[in-house]
Amino acid sequence: MYLMSKVFLTGVSPLNIALPAGIPYGSLTLLLGPGGVGKSVMLANLSWDFLKDSRNAVVHVTFDDSPDALLALYAYFGWDISRYVAEGRFKIVDCFSFRLGPFKKSVSGVVRELEVRDLSSLVYAVSDASSPTRGSTMVLIDSLNELILKFEVSQFLDFIKSLRAVVSKGLGNIVIATIHTTTETFQEVVNYLEYLVDGVIETRFNPSFLEYGIPLKELLVRKMRGVPTNPVWIPYVISNDGIAAVDPQKLAMVLQEKIREAEKLKKLLSGSED
Repeated sequence: MYLMSKVFLTGVSPLNIALPAGIPYGSLTLLLGPGGVGKSVMLANLSWDFLKDSRNAVVHVTFDDSPDALLALYAYFGWDISRYVAEGRFKIVDCFSFRLGPFKKSVSGVVRELEVRDLSSLVYAVSDASSPTRGSTMVLIDSLNELILKFEVSQFLDFIKSLRAVVSKGLGNIVIATIHTTTETFQEVVNYLEYLVDGVIETRFNPSFLEYGIPLKELLVRKMRGVPTNPVWIPYVISNDGIAAVDPQKLAMVLQEKIREAEKLKKLLSGSED
């Protein structure tokens, strides 16, 4: 039995399958996976849907790229957020540009530039930027990897606890943070984090399809407190419109063709060995 709270029903079809009731407000969710699976695109897609409610706001904390690169990502998919920036409903906490020195650009939407030397300053900056609006705020952090490398594990875990307590629970916001699980170090930290957070969404390339040269992206909601989930691997693609579900018939056709190509290659290789 689930104690249903206020939820956000996303416009991302694979997530709708995995989370039929939506993402709860007042939750902190980790979005995990290797590079290239579209985690940043998924964050942008979720925030674009969230901003369609005129009462809502988005705070994007960027570590991995510059604010202008972030805005370019939205523009690539035809998501014009300039109006939301002008309305003060799309805000960027820039934790990247301090590195750029004289090459730093002035970008609309940046409400705070921060070099994170202590984690309490980041909690303050995020909570200040996501203070209550007419509606609710979605806070996106892309990614946590820099903090994992920079701070002791105990400090980082305390930061996650504070972020969840103040920004998620205290302010009632949806917080989603990415972690690139590229090394064992990051995976070990994820193991510590799982019991501290409300939700865990894992992404991957299907290992069986990779054998045939098909980089099929999949997501799995491993946990989400307060709402029902469908805990199965769900395939998705990055289309011109963002994250979309996979057409099973097209996928079957591609797989059949790749299998035929693999069989031909095996015959050629076996012939050359003779």
